[in-house]
Amino acid sequence: MSSDTIVVVGSGSRAAEWATRLLASGFDVVADDRTLPEAVQHCWPAAQRMGLFPGASTDRLTIGITPHHLATAHLVQVVGDAAVPATDALVATDATAHALSPIHLVPVVVLADGPHAAALAHFYEGIGMAPCLPGTPADEVHRVGQGLIDVTGGDPDSIIAVMRALRATGVGAGPSMAAHEARRYAAAATPPWQPGDVPGAPLDLYRDRVEPDWVDYNGHMTEAAYLTAAGWASDRLFRYIGDDEAYRAAGHSFYTVETHILYMQEVAVHEPLRITTQILGVDAKRVHLVHDMRHGDTDEQLAVVEQMLVHVDMNASRSAPILPHVAAALHAIAAAHAHLPVPPQVGSVMRLPPAKS
Repeated sequence: MSSDTIVVVGSGSRAAEWATRLLASGFDVVADDRTLPEAVQHCWPAAQRMGLFPGASTDRLTIGITPHHLATAHLVQVVGDAAVPATDALVATDATAHALSPIHLVPVVVLADGPHAAALAHFYEGIGMAPCLPGTPADEVHRVGQGLIDVTGGDPDSIIAVMRALRATGVGAGPSMAAHEARRYAAAATPPWQPGDVPGAPLDLYRDRVEPDWVDYNGHMTEAAYLTAAGWASDRLFRYIGDDEAYRAAGHSFYTVETHILYMQEVAVHEPLRITTQILGVDAKRVHLVHDMRHGDTDEQLAVVEQMLVHVDMNASRSAPILPHVAAALHAIAAAHAHLPVPPQVGSVMRLPPAKS
């Protein structure tokens, strides 16, 4: 099916949460509950913090289901005790695909046995959820569902923070968050550089909002979180130059060997960030770059992050020449950036001024 439309049949908070999850995944959503737009607006800030797929917008919500919508929908999601409409589209109900509230954040969706279970699993996996087919161990279902709700009390910020904290551990809901991010970033990533492409100068690849777990006791983004955000900007660069999952699986990667961060302005939770990237130099094994972090609304400069990266053969645990197709992309970017002025913060030395006589 090629339609980008999902029909949500039903009403109430669960219908709003399903609509929010699907809108955040970049679909058009058609529903029949006229209270849904207001309820979706209430859920939307948490969906934004969770992370949006390309094209995601509350403007893509339509109220008023027609026979045409039912005939052409990618999926019909029936909520609660609403009647299942007549349609040839793939249909999910609370009995065949049961999710836990808040559905727009909690990844689990428990699937019943049936002829459409595999197709539903494929769909939900594609939007970063954790479909659990019959036979999935109960403790695994609990970890990505009710256990996550129990430990956070269902608080949206806490759910997101716990999943992010577990992301790198492979425990509980962590892999679900990693999968959600990987699918979002792969969908949102600028297509990888190809010979003949003219790179942006500078590269404008990464935008985000300040996450709740990035904020310290002063109410501002903590110093370590500036590096975290810069790391995600580097990840966008890596994907652009061809350093993707397959590249890393083959044992090739870039490691950061030196970082200088200059902090200009504070920024608070949920404020928007925009990071542009400039390549200052490339050789056989190294990349010298600078990330310029700015406020996404005001363009005020927040920080400058200068880094030196080295290319590594992870199987041999030593530095190694950058592979040809990635090296070609980096040299093309460096050539496109050659005319840019070097930011004045680059190469700065930390020291106290001389004592006044």
